[in-house]
Amino acid sequence: MKILALILICNIFAVCSPYLFSQVNESQLDAEQILLAVRNTYGDKSQTFRGEIRPRRIGFKLIPLSITLSAKLIRLEFFESNQSAKNVDEIIEFEIIEGKYSVTRIRKGVSEKIKPSKFNERIRSTDLTYEDLAMRFIEWPAPKIIGVEKAKGGKAWKIRCSNPDSGNGYSFVDAWISQRSGALVRMNGYNAKNQLVKSFEVDSVQQYKGDWYLEMMNVRTYPTDAKSKPTSSFLKLEIEQ
Repeated sequence: MKILALILICNIFAVCSPYLFSQVNESQLDAEQILLAVRNTYGDKSQTFRGEIRPRRIGFKLIPLSITLSAKLIRLEFFESNQSAKNVDEIIEFEIIEGKYSVTRIRKGVSEKIKPSKFNERIRSTDLTYEDLAMRFIEWPAPKIIGVEKAKGGKAWKIRCSNPDSGNGYSFVDAWISQRSGALVRMNGYNAKNQLVKSFEVDSVQQYKGDWYLEMMNVRTYPTDAKSKPTSSFLKLEIEQ
């Protein structure tokens, strides 16, 4: 079974073809080549999803959303009172312009550019942040393969991506890339104290017109103090046909 890649350039919603890695010997691949193949997964396709984010915390109800994905843009639409039958009250767009990420939030008709200093803010009080959706670590320089481990039933390269701007976002990210599919199936984000603060893991996928897409992903946030407990949210998607 193919597993899918994660968000934006990676991309979260479409899988990478095993053909990308079948033409070279495994020992010849380096971390930059592997991440480049993951970045080039999606091509010119466009797809829309109906989805929901389900925070696993008392008092939090599921949050419906619509997601439209193209090669250079992810558009998320949220609804009034978190009810899909009502009007859209918030739009978040992730766009790549000349190799740089641009994040725009539109709420009640007011458009706001999200600065990188605010990328760690939670979206709709869930475990997803702007940083998580931008996945900037894919572009960080000098990634390294630090091992091969089992992930989602098969072997995966474990690649460490170190943040050149350690004061902004994660200090480093460990990403697991499936050797079978070339997809990003797991990710751990760490702070400057080497503490695990965020993890992503694909739970299930779905097939549509010969392509595989994300169906369920679990996102966990880990507190940096001993008194608090980890929180988690599930992202579930249904392809809009």
